[in-house]
Amino acid sequence: MNKGSLNAKQELAIDLVMVGLSDGEIAKQVRVSRQRVNIWRNQDEDFRALLAERRKALHEQHRNQLSGLVCEAIIVMRKAMREGEIPTRLRAAQAVLRMSGLQTAMQTENPPSKEEIIKEFILEAIGEVAEELGINDPKRLPSGE
Repeated sequence: MNKGSLNAKQELAIDLVMVGLSDGEIAKQVRVSRQRVNIWRNQDEDFRALLAERRKALHEQHRNQLSGLVCEAIIVMRKAMREGEIPTRLRAAQAVLRMSGLQTAMQTENPPSKEEIIKEFILEAIGEVAEELGINDPKRLPSGE
């Protein structure tokens, strides 16, 4: 693609396409007909190639920005799962499973009820507390008597 083959109006039109303006809005700002903008977008190979190149660059920039946020998101999720209230921890855990794809892969015909999920979550939390207290044998748990 030869960028030099585009005129100043076409260059401006590409900039306006990239910010989301319609053909009619672009035509008004560039001072050409809407049909001319439509021809550039649909028939002018140099225009289409530069537009595709700009879109690709923008998508790459957005992917890089999102990738930069992944570490922060993981830290937030980890904190929510470890330090949040039980409902928050449960939602965070479900979100992590959903994002990982494991939740879908492991679904059964009879998924557990909300109560079963909460019960399992609570039992796991109790196990963690017991472990932190050095109680590894459930028979050693206080009976409450």
